[in-house]
Amino acid sequence: MERYEVVVAGAGPVGLSTALFLADRGVRVLVVDKRDPLDGPPRASTTVRTLELFRSIGLGPALDRVGWDGPLPMRSMFKASAVGAVLHQAAPPPDYAERLDTCSPVDSRRAMTQYELQRLALTELERRGGQVRFGAELVEFTGDAEVVCARVTEAGTGREYEVVASYLVGADGARSRVRELLGVDMPDREVDARLNTAFFRADLRSLLPESATHVCFIRNEQVYCTLFAKSAGGDRWSSHIMDYPGKLAELAQLPAQQTLRLLHAAIGDDTVPIDLIECNAWEAAIGIAAALRRGRVFLVGDAAHVQSSAGGLGMNTGIQDGHNLAWKLAAVLRGQAGETLLDSYEPERRAAAEASLAPSRRLLRGYQAQQDTNQLYVQAAADYLRGMMLYRYDSDAVLTDDAASPDILDNQATPGCRLPHRWLTDGNRRLSTLDLVGAQWTLLTGPNGTGWLTASTNDLQVRQITAAMVEGDPAAFTEMAGTEPDGALLVRPDGFVAWRSRSLPTDPNDTIRSAMHTLLGHS
Repeated sequence: MERYEVVVAGAGPVGLSTALFLADRGVRVLVVDKRDPLDGPPRASTTVRTLELFRSIGLGPALDRVGWDGPLPMRSMFKASAVGAVLHQAAPPPDYAERLDTCSPVDSRRAMTQYELQRLALTELERRGGQVRFGAELVEFTGDAEVVCARVTEAGTGREYEVVASYLVGADGARSRVRELLGVDMPDREVDARLNTAFFRADLRSLLPESATHVCFIRNEQVYCTLFAKSAGGDRWSSHIMDYPGKLAELAQLPAQQTLRLLHAAIGDDTVPIDLIECNAWEAAIGIAAALRRGRVFLVGDAAHVQSSAGGLGMNTGIQDGHNLAWKLAAVLRGQAGETLLDSYEPERRAAAEASLAPSRRLLRGYQAQQDTNQLYVQAAADYLRGMMLYRYDSDAVLTDDAASPDILDNQATPGCRLPHRWLTDGNRRLSTLDLVGAQWTLLTGPNGTGWLTASTNDLQVRQITAAMVEGDPAAFTEMAGTEPDGALLVRPDGFVAWRSRSLPTDPNDTIRSAMHTLLGHS
């Protein structure tokens, strides 16, 4: 019998990221997967919020090394073929485009696919002491008030063994075995489209140079599809094949020869060599599980919510699930928080999933109906920003005040929302407000907030944003924080604002202790 603090079922990008966030906090974690998911083609791609999370655990240099510059978010073009002229370009309205480009310290063009992300997560997980076993399937588990006991089977030998953990995380995809064993269904699941996605190698960069700046849609008499570059060199590609003459209404696998014909029709040149890796038939389904937690078992990623690839938020929302859960599990396991802190996982991540599904649904239906893309992006821009990372939590792990949710275009802090990014100057160093918060709770104070500085403890760091850090403008902090110059923001380990004090109270230490006591589930 093996013992861990957390077992993660599923070694896809969500499972490996969840385990990495746990291991980064010193949690003893094991990941099991019956497959080796690193052998698959590069499917999903990252958003800036995912890269922010990896950057927050010290992987900024690795992201610069592994990533590349891809298209800006929500920039697309239409062509009759890859070799043809651009017929139409689309982008979100200028104010939303600027917000997308400036909402994060991560360059909005920085791109990584699932392939690079998984390999980076695996390397760093093992470096931090986590364990991963491929060819090991979680087939059954039981749980009580203290532990979860999981039975694991080795694919090659059939050998079975038992693993005991304090918690189990199901990151095992849309057909989740963990969710099935929990008896949790997905009652609102609906299928919006049935597609085929081809993954292939071809030298298209010179034929499709616009792929570096725009997502490409191809529409002609033979095929309606996308062409997505999946590498910096322009040699790896994917294509969502949405329609073609004779397409069946039901889910149907495309034969290899037909797939190649459709890809050549999209390229517009039958002589271009194509190395077809695979072509999958799949349903673009949207839905959220009836429950994201049962006792000591949690669901993340596609096990918790499914959505189409439109908007590219599915994998990224799942990685954020894991990040939200990891700091809470670590806090409970280390005795820093009460068990009730874990009750905040479901309402918070359900709200995030609902926000993520909105642009996915709107964009997919708009693309299917061949709606004017500029008009579609006007409607979807706010949904996309909110679903990517500007959603708001309402749970017992947030102490809300009387402030309404900020407009998507406003870079203002609000309890329940991610701390806004703003560039600061610290001596000769340029850093983001997000760089001031880390793996522990952080109190951000304004230029007149020196009275808060004595509140620093092992569980809380206090950082002051001085006027010098915001180019001598003392109003910059108050405008961002929504406080007086001596006010403060209490930021959780996941970068979300948990509480706000608009001014310095009479006894700041007692005020902070009381807020932390409540937020950590001790009351």
